[in-house]
Amino acid sequence: MRRLITLFFLVFTLSGVAFAQQMSDEQVVQYVKNAQQMGKNQKQITTELMRRGVTKEQVERIQEKYKESKVGDLRNSTQDGDRSRQRMGQNDAVKAKGIRAPLESARRTDIVEDSLQMSNERTLYRVIAEEEKDPTKQIYGHNIFMNENLTFEPNVNVATPENYRLGPGDEVIIDVWGASETTIRQTISPEGSILVNSLGPVYLNGKTIKEANNYLKQEFAKIYSGVTGNIPSTQVKLTLGEIRSIQVNVMGEVMVPGTYTLSSFASVFHALYRAGGVNKIGSLRSIKVVRNGNIIADLDIYDFLMKGKMKDDVRLQDGDVVLVDPYQSLVQILGKVKRPMFYEMKPTETAAVLLKYAGGFTGDAYKKALRIVRKSGREHQIYNVDEMDYSVFRVDDGDVITVDSVLQRFENRVEIRGAVYREGLYQLDGTMNTVKQLIKKAEGLRGDAFLNRAIIDRELEDLSHEIIQVDVKGLLNGTVADIPLQKNDIFYIPSIHDLKEEATLTIHGEVANPGTYLYSDKMTVEDLVLQAGG
Repeated sequence: MRRLITLFFLVFTLSGVAFAQQMSDEQVVQYVKNAQQMGKNQKQITTELMRRGVTKEQVERIQEKYKESKVGDLRNSTQDGDRSRQRMGQNDAVKAKGIRAPLESARRTDIVEDSLQMSNERTLYRVIAEEEKDPTKQIYGHNIFMNENLTFEPNVNVATPENYRLGPGDEVIIDVWGASETTIRQTISPEGSILVNSLGPVYLNGKTIKEANNYLKQEFAKIYSGVTGNIPSTQVKLTLGEIRSIQVNVMGEVMVPGTYTLSSFASVFHALYRAGGVNKIGSLRSIKVVRNGNIIADLDIYDFLMKGKMKDDVRLQDGDVVLVDPYQSLVQILGKVKRPMFYEMKPTETAAVLLKYAGGFTGDAYKKALRIVRKSGREHQIYNVDEMDYSVFRVDDGDVITVDSVLQRFENRVEIRGAVYREGLYQLDGTMNTVKQLIKKAEGLRGDAFLNRAIIDRELEDLSHEIIQVDVKGLLNGTVADIPLQKNDIFYIPSIHDLKEEATLTIHGEVANPGTYLYSDKMTVEDLVLQAGG
């Protein structure tokens, strides 16, 4: 345990976080013990300790206590010569300091020993690396309540909501002005009332601000004139001063279930933040608020994450229970979507909803179909879901959806090379689909173009190539019929300066189309073989 505290001291030193102390030394040590037994990792324990107000200085002080206890252990070991009593002496010394030091199992000792081998830099690296896990393995939304910059801390510097319910511990300010003037500032007693001179106890517990104001007008009319009527001469208004604290139970699948003391302005989101958020099997889609044995709200955190809706973030009351159930359906989407990761789905939600959660397709995604692998209970099943069925195909727990990328080929490309003004790729469509039109699209022929013979390299369905000889001169003057183009055609028009004195070359041997072909000094042997059909 001493070594574990040492490790957390390193983490606190690096984080530099400072909060008001809220846990005693004994509570810190006990929390680390319990968290280790629950299987929590270093980051989770450190984060929760910081949230509970544990400071670097406090951890340093605990570490120093353990150092002192270690000195006592060594003395005992030297005097007694018995190594087994060293651990007993350590426990006795620690207990004398008022700290409970549990014996570590061999497994825990090994983990701590390994941790002690890391320097400060390695400790920091481990924390950072844990935060930079593969996003495709993370569950969407599960880290929202672990973000130190998003605490959902209630804002107390706002006008008191009219639906806020008063309770014991709330400070109320009652202003009376007009024909009579006075100010009453009192804290509601545990019995739920305040004491007003000449009036006696005024019961306010459980009333909203609006109800309390109406009630006070009736009560103050007994001691002040002109409080009621169409045009009252005396005004009475209740506002809230210091607010009370409430105790709320956060139970179920959260990191640190328990009872938390919160501001009476606190909401469900803040309570979940204090509890460290949901754990790996916790649900974000159905978070229940139980009040007096009845479920008064069932929240879906995805409404906030996807739409920014906070209207369902219920304000809590003393004794409320926030209950987080296990998820019903967890689905992974991979491939060409903007946010590939795990998503929690409701039983009625479809592949179209999942795509929306994942941010939609990326630009290079194949959008016509999805591939879904499903664990049927006995064997795996695969589904190919067409685009028209996205909105009706329901995803199931454990499904893995993959979005493929588009093929690395073109469906409407032709290319022109050689003695034209604009070489390059062009779109094959209804207005440009012949050789003559392609030459026009490329801004025409240069003056040094060799017009007697050009070639079209055409890719066939079996991926073999055909070389087509083109008489460009005859094509342009109309004596030769225009040649329709096909996708992936490459049209090459040589320049006179590119040709050698011997402008043709005869190819024999193991080629598809042996014969005589046009030759340019810029062409390679592979180009010639390609002309001959490979």
